This record gives sequence, C-alpha cells and structure tokens, in this order.
Amino acid sequence: MGTIAIVGGGASGLACAIAAKKANPKARVLVFERLERVGKKILSTGNGRCNFTNREISPQYYKSRDMESLSNILADLPTDFVPDFFSQLGLMSTEEEKGRIYPYSFQASSVMDVLLLALNRLGVELKCSCEITRLSYEKACFTLFTNSGETFTADRLVLSSGGLASGVRLGCDGQGFRLAKFFGHSLEKLYPCLVPFRCNMENLGGLKGIRSQGVLSLYSGEKLLGCEEGEIQFTEYGLSGIPAMDLSNLMVDEKSPYELHIDLFPRLEVSELQSLFKSRAKDYGNLSLEMLFTGLINKRLGFAVLKSLGISPLSRPCSSLSSQEISRLGETLKAWRFPVSGTLGWDKAQVSGGGVPLEEIEPNTMESRRRSGLFLTGEMLDVVGNCGGYNLHWAWSSGILAGRAAAKF
Repeated sequence: MGTIAIVGGGASGLACAIAAKKANPKARVLVFERLERVGKKILSTGNGRCNFTNREISPQYYKSRDMESLSNILADLPTDFVPDFFSQLGLMSTEEEKGRIYPYSFQASSVMDVLLLALNRLGVELKCSCEITRLSYEKACFTLFTNSGETFTADRLVLSSGGLASGVRLGCDGQGFRLAKFFGHSLEKLYPCLVPFRCNMENLGGLKGIRSQGVLSLYSGEKLLGCEEGEIQFTEYGLSGIPAMDLSNLMVDEKSPYELHIDLFPRLEVSELQSLFKSRAKDYGNLSLEMLFTGLINKRLGFAVLKSLGISPLSRPCSSLSSQEISRLGETLKAWRFPVSGTLGWDKAQVSGGGVPLEEIEPNTMESRRRSGLFLTGEMLDVVGNCGGYNLHWAWSSGILAGRAAAKF
C-alpha cells in the first residue's frame, strides 16, 4: 500500500495530500501539523478573502536565484492547473482585476472548507498539535519522531512546513529547513518578503495614513533593482502598499544602501511638471503655497515635498517661487527619495525569500536530488512571488506535483 508522510498542514501540504490520495487511493497519507489545526495561514491570506491564484502566471512575477529552473517549471504547468484543481474540489471562483482569482464567496473559509471536505472524503489522516522534531532514514524507510514521543514510518516524505514569515503564531518556525539540512540540502539566504519598508519619517509625521498613486523604485546605490506602479501607502514607520511589498522581494544580496524613489506623476516628464508649476506660480499669484497642489495630489503630500526642499513658509505667495525652486520641485515630485533602514521583519512578512535551491530538486516532481523518496514544496524552496495570488499558486502547484509523484510506489 505504501505510506506518505507530509510535514506541514499549510497550502502546499494540503494540496499535496489531496493530490497524492487521488493519485493512489490505496496509499496511507498522513499530514503532520504543529498547530492545533491545519490551514491557519490560508485563512489569513488576502485579508481573509484569499486571492488563491492568478490567471497570468509568468516568471516576471517571481524571484529565485535559479530563474531558469523556475521558468521551466512554470512553463510546464497548464494555465488552469490550479483553478481546475479547486474546481474539481467544488470551489466556485471569480476573476478580478489583474487576473486575480478569488473564491466566489470572497471568503478564505470557502477554500478551507473544500480542502477539508476533500481530505475527509479521501481518508487523509491529519495529525494536529504534532511537531516533527527529528528524522531518520534507513533501508528506504523514513522515521519521523514527534514532540510527544511517538514515531511514525513512511515510504515517502514531503517537507511542506513553510518558511519564517508571520512567525510561530501561524506555525512558521523554520523547522522544515533544519529537517532538509539533515538530508544534505543547502539553503539560500532567508529573508522576509512582501513586507513594508522602514524609512526615516521623522520630519514627515503628517503623512501617516495617506495613500497616493505613483511609481515606486528600489535602488541599491546607483543600481535600479526594480520599480512597481500602484497605490503607495505612507505610514509612521515608512512606506507600504502593494508596490512596496513587491519590491521587498528584491532586498537580498546587495551590499550598497537601499533607497526608494517615488514618482508621484508617472504620466508627466520633469519638464512638463516644471512648466505646470511655473504656470501655477504665475496664475495663482498672491495665493499662498497651500493652494499650489489643489486638484493635483493630496495637499499634505505636497506640503511634505515643499518641506523636504526647505521651501517655506506655506504662507508665502505662489508668485514668490523662484525658477530654481520650481526646478527642484519638479525633480523631487518625479524622484522623491527615501533612504531605507530595513523592513518590518518576519512578523509582518507574508512569505519567505530564499530556501532550498531549485537545482537540488527534480523540476517536474519536486523530488530531492539528495535523497530518493524525499520531496520539498512551497516556501521550502527558493521561490517567492509578488502580491496577487502568485505565492499561493506556487504553493498549490508544487504540492500537487509532489503529491502525484510521491504516490507512485
């Protein structure tokens, strides 16, 4: 019959269990979860709405140190690989802007409900509040040692225990990486991803809570690492919003200081902005600088830009703006600089970057090249995606591939 042990009851582990049991109904499939219930992190995704995949799956939305292998894996997966999997489980879905796919109910609980129903119907055994502390391997058999003193044996072992993001409250303690090392796997540097930036906002306290459309660019020294357009959120600690979260995926390996640039008028050139404010300085004449940004952007945002340039007081008439001040204003609005001191760290991160290199697994099965019968999925591997369902897509996909392959005895 054969036994498959899956360490980790998150998105990847549950998809793996279902895929394995469907591929081989006679196999015994066990899922070990250290928390009191499985799928806790799934319920928190997308603010409880669960953007569980995306219609537009492409390498451009992912980061890995082995992009060639990742591109090959993604290319071999049909467009509807994940939607079809969930449709077969009974989940109705709907597509929103930018290809984001949600459950029709817009409730993460709907995703968990169909997963739990399938697990129960197929006879998958869930071992909750059960932490795997140690492993051994002898005569093609894996032995799993638990925190309660119990032991289990399995013919196939899948490590799906996630990374370090969100901390231990969601079961993310990095134990899977320690278990992977036992079998000779290496680790690329782990770092928090999809996480807000810390910047010096000491003199910009009035911006807390402001949101603005724009383009956010991340630099390491003079090197442009990437740019994202969308809604930028100003906070008491720095910058957030989807553009910031996506750019945080790029904060690894660079030695120069990081800096964020905000372009508040991406549709206009610097010269056009300068001409605009030159005209306003003339047309608004004796009106105060407080009126300069009327109808353009949030006034508090405009005031903060003026303050950063030393253009004060706001009671000055618009006509008092010098050509040099107007020139600097246009340049700053196109590239407002915020030195980065770091991110909010693991507790606020949605996913982990780094992990086991893709070169150490078989791309079509997720099987380890270090130990036959061992499989690795999801955040265990050096793959991280942008906001928009890309990380869950990778979790489900890698889990399904591993489950189907592990079920072949």
